[in-house]
This record gives sequence, C-alpha cells and structure tokens, in this order.
Amino acid sequence: ADPQAALATAASDPDDVDAQLLAADIEVLSGLAEQAYQRLVSVVRRTTGEDREKVRQHLVGLFTIAGPEDPAVASARRALASALF
Repeated sequence: ADPQAALATAASDPDDVDAQLLAADIEVLSGLAEQAYQRLVSVVRRTTGEDREKVRQHLVGLFTIAGPEDPAVASARRALASALF
C-alpha cells in the first residue's frame, strides 16, 4: 500500500476501521508508534461491537510487538482501559 495514500484515506474517513488499522500499521513502521496507539484508542472510543473488538485486538497485537518495557505501550494500555470502561 502507498503509505501517503493510506494515511490520507484514514484522515478523510475516521470511521473506516480498516483504513485506521492500516494507517496505524504504517505509523508503527515509520517509528510513530505512540501516534498509532492514540489513533487506535480513539477508534475504540468511537466504535462498538465487532469493530471495537477488531481494533482492540489489533492494538493489543501492536503492544505485543513493541514489548511491555516500551513506555508508550504502558501509557497506551492505560488509555485503552479507560476507553473500554
């Protein structure tokens, strides 16, 4: 996927869950993991049901890749918990 086009699509349609997931992956690969986590936590806040669970699982997968020692992961986990409850 073209990173710039994917990020533009995500910016223009914040309710497109798949576009948000792809944009977050691009951000993580670009060294912008904290921004990606914030993006997905925001999507969790705005969604319900299967979409919400899909985004939550994806975000937890990104946390696993980064590892628990990453300070951005700890902060994003707290934000995710707050968004879920």
